[in-house]
Amino acid sequence: MQYRTEIDGLRALAIIPVLWLHAGFPGLSGGFLGVDVFFVISGFLITGIITREIAKGTFSIINFYERRARRILPALFLVIAVTTLLLPLAGDSPRIFADYGASLLSVATFVSNFYFWQTSGYFGSTSELTPMLHTWSLAVEEQYYIFFPLIALWALPRGKALFISLMLGIFIISLGLAQWQHTVDPIGNFYLLHTRAWELMAGGLASLFIQTRAFKRIPELAKSLLAIMSVVIVVVSYMWFTPDTAHPSLLTLAPVAGAVGIILFASSTNLTGRLLSTRLLTLTGLISYSLYLWHQPILAGLRIYFGEHLPVIAAIAGLVLSVVLAVISWHFVETPLRNRSKFTRPRIFKLSAAGLAAVILAGCVQTQNVAVRSLWEPENMVRFTMLDTAYESHLHQKMADEPCKIWSPLLDEAFTARFEQCAAKHNKAVFILGGSHGMDMYNAVAFNSKNPFVVSVSRGSCRAHGYNGNPNDVPQCQYEDFISFAKTHSDNIELVIYTQTPDRLFSNNDMFTARARDINQQYVDDVVAYLSQVHQQFSLPVLMIGMLPPITTDPVDWDYTREFDSQLPDYVSDNTIEVSHALDKRLASRLAEHGVDYYSKIDGFELQLPRDLVIDGKITYSDHRHITTQGEEVFGHRLLTHLFNKGYTELEPIDRKPTQQQASD
Repeated sequence: MQYRTEIDGLRALAIIPVLWLHAGFPGLSGGFLGVDVFFVISGFLITGIITREIAKGTFSIINFYERRARRILPALFLVIAVTTLLLPLAGDSPRIFADYGASLLSVATFVSNFYFWQTSGYFGSTSELTPMLHTWSLAVEEQYYIFFPLIALWALPRGKALFISLMLGIFIISLGLAQWQHTVDPIGNFYLLHTRAWELMAGGLASLFIQTRAFKRIPELAKSLLAIMSVVIVVVSYMWFTPDTAHPSLLTLAPVAGAVGIILFASSTNLTGRLLSTRLLTLTGLISYSLYLWHQPILAGLRIYFGEHLPVIAAIAGLVLSVVLAVISWHFVETPLRNRSKFTRPRIFKLSAAGLAAVILAGCVQTQNVAVRSLWEPENMVRFTMLDTAYESHLHQKMADEPCKIWSPLLDEAFTARFEQCAAKHNKAVFILGGSHGMDMYNAVAFNSKNPFVVSVSRGSCRAHGYNGNPNDVPQCQYEDFISFAKTHSDNIELVIYTQTPDRLFSNNDMFTARARDINQQYVDDVVAYLSQVHQQFSLPVLMIGMLPPITTDPVDWDYTREFDSQLPDYVSDNTIEVSHALDKRLASRLAEHGVDYYSKIDGFELQLPRDLVIDGKITYSDHRHITTQGEEVFGHRLLTHLFNKGYTELEPIDRKPTQQQASD
């Protein structure tokens, strides 16, 4: 196979945005698309190798897997070995080691994409602390290596037309599944082979097209223009896509088509090919695999050590270290292991088997660290289990789901259909709107209310005011959809409840140093305007539940080696409580002018900090500004009791035993 320097240049164009995004730098919110470009390149190269060797009668499954083992495993084993040895320097939380061990087991069995599908998303603080998260893409390729050669071996001897038809069929079906699945399971859509196969097939079809007479008849000027256009499409996609963009989906056709165009039309005879063949880009492309392997555990380790918000200088240092280690592993591991005279096939397979066994052993040891440590520090592990439960509540929030207690992140046809079925049975619903705090509020009401018809459309970062997060990450929220929904369903809504995070209503999102004068009046006006519109336009009772004061430290970062009572006061900020009261007063006053009720969450929750951070041996905050399942149950019951006594009969609480703290009071 003829070496094409522009392919290595394209690898550089793929890896640089991935590193940029993971380092937390602004401007390339779609940097994750670099992985999609890698998939296209892989599909192009693997299809070309297999088709040529089958045509010559030299293709062998054993040879194929030998080459894949030489390419993938040695550098991977090195990165895992170094990460395993050095991870304790970043942090000593049993949670880190247990999760890391489980991820190693998934890597060794080529199913890490399934593991991360089930345990985390790709974006956000949790993923940024996961050293082996990036191996999900290796798992996708490894699964592709299992199935695709078998398809080619069966189809190609029966004719290239059949092979192309199968690839086109896989492309269409896979793309269709991706377009559908992003609406019902966006995380699985991101991680799994069946919604990524079309990207691999796109590269594969390009490898077949480039050999045809039709391709060779394309004028050089047209190829040159198409190559430039393809680069522009890929680069613009890096800037335009955000974590909230439906992906992979039909929209992803743009960067995939751009990658295909670069592969097809960039060459040594045109400007694009010469630019991609510059020394710096080709060298970056050569080390791109090692660079991809190293960057995630290094950046994750730095975040475990420094905290979620990595200092810029630390991020830059992490990238520099990634490049240095990538050069070393490419020169001393990747390149030598491809030398068949020094490392024969039997030796490669033996080393691969030994490496996989070592990874499995390391994974088993790491996953059992909590149980082992419980033998000599049982009290510490009890506290750790409390913290871990709170962390799980934040990571995998369980939404109340009964026949007519319904939560949805989108106000879509599926939600509307369930709502209408329940309206026919129960007539009127309590409807909860909000962001992630709206999700907490829905559970607090649904878990504690006798009312059988409680619904919510809520999702993270969705607030009824101007968006002040990353401008590249503006979510698609539900508030205008609710206005349209209420036009036809207001007769079946008994009460609208709205709540949100308080910090976003302050300048710089900082309640720890803010004063009442730092309240963002425009955002307050936005909230008042929206809720008064719902109240006046549809004659609906509207209730806003106020502010939950943030605490200074996520429970997952509390010291599990110390008694909680001695450290809880450290996590309470008098300032956040003070400015929460100030914000409560301002919103209550403004909303009262429009006939909208407002109740303080501090009062409704009967919140006493720091005492209420732990109730009946369970932590009530899941991070610094959300509540756990325990918080939803305890605070929710207190809130509904409070509101029921104020005349909200639709919120009659269920009977629940008093907590130990209440009993002692």
